[in-house]
Amino acid sequence: MSASPMMDGDDILYRIAFENAAVGIAYVSPEGKWLRMNQRVAEMFGYTLTELETLCFQDITHPDDLDINLDYLREVNSGRREGYKLEKRYLHKAGHIVWVNLSVSCIRDAQGRVRYFISVLDDITEQKQIRQALDESEARFRAYQQTSPDGFMIFHSLRDGEGEIIDFVWDFVNPAGEVISQRSRADLIGARMLENMPTHRRLGLFDAYKKVVETGETWQGEVNYPRKSGETIWLRITAARVDDGFAAALQDITDRKDAEMRLLESEDRQRSILDNVVAFVSLLTPDGNILEANTPSLVAAGLQRHEVIGKPFWDCAWWDYDPQVQARMRDAVSRAALGEQVRFDVELNGTDDRRMPIDFQLAPCFDETGCVKQIISSGVDITERKLAEAHREMLVRELSHRVKNSLAMVQAIASQTMRVESSIEAFRESFSGRLRAIAACHDLLIATTRASANISQLVKEQVSPYTSPQAERVSMSGPPLILGPEAAYAFGLILHELATNAVKYGAWSNESGSVIVSWSGGRREDGRKGVIVEWREVGGPEVSPPNRKGFGSVLIEQSLSHSLGGQAHIDYAPEGLTARFQFPAEGVA
Repeated sequence: MSASPMMDGDDILYRIAFENAAVGIAYVSPEGKWLRMNQRVAEMFGYTLTELETLCFQDITHPDDLDINLDYLREVNSGRREGYKLEKRYLHKAGHIVWVNLSVSCIRDAQGRVRYFISVLDDITEQKQIRQALDESEARFRAYQQTSPDGFMIFHSLRDGEGEIIDFVWDFVNPAGEVISQRSRADLIGARMLENMPTHRRLGLFDAYKKVVETGETWQGEVNYPRKSGETIWLRITAARVDDGFAAALQDITDRKDAEMRLLESEDRQRSILDNVVAFVSLLTPDGNILEANTPSLVAAGLQRHEVIGKPFWDCAWWDYDPQVQARMRDAVSRAALGEQVRFDVELNGTDDRRMPIDFQLAPCFDETGCVKQIISSGVDITERKLAEAHREMLVRELSHRVKNSLAMVQAIASQTMRVESSIEAFRESFSGRLRAIAACHDLLIATTRASANISQLVKEQVSPYTSPQAERVSMSGPPLILGPEAAYAFGLILHELATNAVKYGAWSNESGSVIVSWSGGRREDGRKGVIVEWREVGGPEVSPPNRKGFGSVLIEQSLSHSLGGQAHIDYAPEGLTARFQFPAEGVA
């Protein structure tokens, strides 16, 4: 598009105002060629800006208006006139007539010659059509207004000596207008608006009507209007300029407004209920776009309503951590839109990218014809359930591991007992006693609700099945410390694993090795108050680090870190295994 001289050097604010003006603005050469136009001009006439650049204004001017337009232009070119205003007809690209209020001014060079014209075009087609309809069919119009359920009024402007509108005067009112205003036609015709209904100024109606007359722009608004009786009604008012005045259509929308208010109140109640539900709830269209989301679902991911409303469900931040999860959500919505109820476990992306496992459901809602009109999504935090499942799985694995260890221990105890006992009867008595000790140890380990335990007693209970009757093969030392239920159970599992390992591979796998267990209360390596326990094996076979981390090592680490928030360090020195455990003082009763 060629730029007019006027635009050279203009700042960005001027360009924005030019391109976004509500009226058409065009720069025209003295010969009538369009030089530059804003988008509004193109919209008025149905052409693109590129198409208009190939035309002259004469090409789309109505033939009946062309001569007077050209006469004005000749007067401007000759210097007898600087500009002009007129109502003019143009031909739309589609063939119909476009009426405009045309205002033309010119820019001249130093010699007084016209460089280009500035045309401002205001589309008044709708107003002209209204006026023509009134002129052509006044009888038909009045007959219609007499039976219309909507009020209709026509006013003319009352101006002061300087031409300023100071009031409006009734020219016409139909029967529905009398009912709405609670005044008779005889009282209104010829009366002044502000004298009879001063509320028009307070509600801003007078200024709106004045703008309609001055600009020709149609205005529409909804007003809660006080009636003569003292009650208020809701009116939808449409005002359009008619000559030096305006016509106003008044539609009583009180019933609709009341229904809207009741609906809003109902929606507020429903939202309040949803927001107080712990579950994450969203309402979706059958296409999967979000209509509503309750507060818990938004808070869980740190979202605002405007970030999800109207957005596809699967594209929201809850699921954007994994394209496969998004695809699964999209498929689930498609299935629900066909009437299927969908349910599965999935992780929701929460604040700080924390993943929250939820029990997720999609439930279709049907209309009276059996079609899905909406879909309800819901999710319940199942973190505790998942932790319980993981813990149960660990216990199952631990049980399996312990059964295998128990068989190995029974075999080891039987072998050791046979080596030291001289008779079958002595073997039977010693072996049975040790089996009873093992059974008592297992009873202790599975008693998850046991009371607090003295750490020295806990060590004795755990190691006695493996050292009796050679009690000298274990030594214990440390101050009296009482462990709470969680610490007693967790540390009991650790002692059991260490004792089992000592029997199978360590100090108790031969006839000379022994174990030294010591404990103390004090400061841990991180400076916090806690408990320190050391297990040291001596005199056993040469030790080498395992090729892989077995279940026993994993159980020791998980028990200490998960249950007690502690740390474990195991050193597989050749002369014997040494294990050092630290856990917080919270584990001490």
